[in-house]
Amino acid sequence: MTGTTGDGRDDDVDRVLSDKTLLGRRGFSTGSDLYERARPGYSDESVAHLVGALGIGPASRVLDIAAGTGKLTRALVAVGATCVAVEPSVSMRASFASILPGVAQVGADAEFLPFADSSFDALTVAQAFHWFDTPEAVAEFARVLRPGGGLALVWNERDESDPLVAQLTRISKWDLHQPYPVGRDFGTVIDASGHFGPVTRTRLRFTQPLDRTAFVEQVASRSYMAVLPEDRRRAILDGVAELAAGLDEPIGLPYLVDLFCTRVR
Repeated sequence: MTGTTGDGRDDDVDRVLSDKTLLGRRGFSTGSDLYERARPGYSDESVAHLVGALGIGPASRVLDIAAGTGKLTRALVAVGATCVAVEPSVSMRASFASILPGVAQVGADAEFLPFADSSFDALTVAQAFHWFDTPEAVAEFARVLRPGGGLALVWNERDESDPLVAQLTRISKWDLHQPYPVGRDFGTVIDASGHFGPVTRTRLRFTQPLDRTAFVEQVASRSYMAVLPEDRRRAILDGVAELAAGLDEPIGLPYLVDLFCTRVR
């Protein structure tokens, strides 16, 4: 018998999603307020780059997949695009609605998009593509985009070459729990799908200023932290707090922005 999940999806939909996807969903099922407070937004330079690469303007209809609390969506709205956000987490959707009440959002997964063919001019995925089942998601992206429509994948990656980030990675066990290798070339994944190409990869830099509380919270907001046993979670956060206590405020956390931009073949 087919039942439904708390988000209203059929159980058989969850059965075709990978364990990786379900782990990501569980990790982001709560804590949206923490995510909103502590995670960085997207720099003006990175937004300008993807807007230009995808040709997004006031007449554009843009689908933002796994929109979370709307950190990228709000930047796209600011350039005049008409946005629709997709987000499977009820908690994230509630925060999104309080921040962007006028923007349409849908509770759905990247692998099962409830939109007609050729519905959008551009599609964006920020900080989330690594959670998807790639073949199904990429095929859906191509289906809902108009011919020649643009796709952008974006990540804010902490700069592992920085001594502070290296120390933070060691304390927070990020190297053990990261869902994909740092610096992975997702362009090859998109090219191999046959639906898009060629892919252009661009790397930019920016620094997020944080107080000590937010420095700890940006680690607490990671999906793997939410599913750790409480004693292990507490030990990691205590270690991060100890590191923060020895730093001057604001603490500058450096990031590399990784952008992959392409169009439907």
